[in-house]
Amino acid sequence: MSAPNLDTTFSTPELNPAPGLVRRPGRVRRFFLAPVRFVQHRPLLTVALLASVALFAAGGVWFWFTSNLRAAERAADRWHNAEAAERLRHCQWLRPDQREVLVLSARIARRTGDGASADTSLDRYDQLYGQDETLAFELLYHRAYLGDVDATAPAIRVHISVGGPRSRLAREAVVAGLMTRYRYLEVHNALSEWLDQDPDDTLALLLRGKFLESQMGFEHAIAAYRRVLELDPDLLEARLRLATLFVNRRNGEDAIEQLAVLRERLPDNAQVHILWVKALSLQGRTADARLALDDCVLRHPDNSDALVERGARALAEGDEQAAVGYLGRAIANDPGNVAARHQYALALARNRQQTEAKREYETIKQLEADNERVLALVQGPLQRNPRDPALLHELAHIALRAGQVRDALRWFDAALQADPEHLPTHQSLVVLYRDLDKPALAARHRAVAKQLSARPQTP
Repeated sequence: MSAPNLDTTFSTPELNPAPGLVRRPGRVRRFFLAPVRFVQHRPLLTVALLASVALFAAGGVWFWFTSNLRAAERAADRWHNAEAAERLRHCQWLRPDQREVLVLSARIARRTGDGASADTSLDRYDQLYGQDETLAFELLYHRAYLGDVDATAPAIRVHISVGGPRSRLAREAVVAGLMTRYRYLEVHNALSEWLDQDPDDTLALLLRGKFLESQMGFEHAIAAYRRVLELDPDLLEARLRLATLFVNRRNGEDAIEQLAVLRERLPDNAQVHILWVKALSLQGRTADARLALDDCVLRHPDNSDALVERGARALAEGDEQAAVGYLGRAIANDPGNVAARHQYALALARNRQQTEAKREYETIKQLEADNERVLALVQGPLQRNPRDPALLHELAHIALRAGQVRDALRWFDAALQADPEHLPTHQSLVVLYRDLDKPALAARHRAVAKQLSARPQTP
């Protein structure tokens, strides 16, 4: 019997693909080449189509940018600063150096306490567009807002009397500036005049609430904030102030009602998170408060209030070493926080760091004396003579001891505006600028101080 033919047994059968499959590569090729042939045969139409697409895309981008910018302006006018900032981020991504973007960025930064960013935006505007009328007003608004109310008063009064959108901004700057200078009688008068003209102006009512808080009129402040929210439920600054007052007055139920809205609208706001922790604690929801605090510290590891709460919890649990760590970080970020320092001193003492605890109690004693002195100045001499350079110089040093360098510089600046030849202020600025490693500024004030010291003393 002959052996099988292996070649025949395992030979591959011949494939006969269907006619349609054979032609498919040609169809695919023609499909991809069709645009090329279209361009070759109709070049003018191609150019027209591409130009139309480009114009349509450019128009879409322009519309998107303009819509966000106008929405940011409307939000800023209503003091919806969080919404305005969010809209501005879109604008800054596309055209960060556009005139209105720079102006609005400076305004929102100033309102939210970021004076350095406001300065940067205005400096950039000056570099690109020069000292035009828009920049002149923004610089005026900026100076008044930071407390330079006397030098800016004549121009500010003109804008208020003329009316229009700038009148409201000018009023806002005056009230904010007077508040930073503790000139409360003038704040009261400015707000009364504003509300006489427009009793339902939400910004005036918001600022009146803040003024009433500074005067310990908490129930009246709550009423003012409630009125703001009746007129504009989306003015989140009023809702945040209201929630803060409720927490401070240990009213957890009403605080949670306000914070439920704020947590949805301001999900990344550190102050909202820490108020939520405190409100939960006031309601006896200890487990929820613990979880919320852990989340808050994780999200905002450098927030002083969150660190104080976490340190207090560690202290209550008997973990003194952890408490020292958290509370030490808290007062490093906020040196003037007396309540945090009390907790820190207690943690140090329990952790057997007696020398450090003693030093901390000495600091607390100085800060408490400073706070009493500020209260005495605000209630009396500063209201009678708000431009006394000696008083302004003293307030600057109190701010320095509390670690508030920017505030101290503003008080020193106010002292020199009141009296450009106030020798103690120049001498203090020599030391401060030396410590801040700004030798040119230190040298400038040293030269003035030397010149003033060389003058014969008046008998």
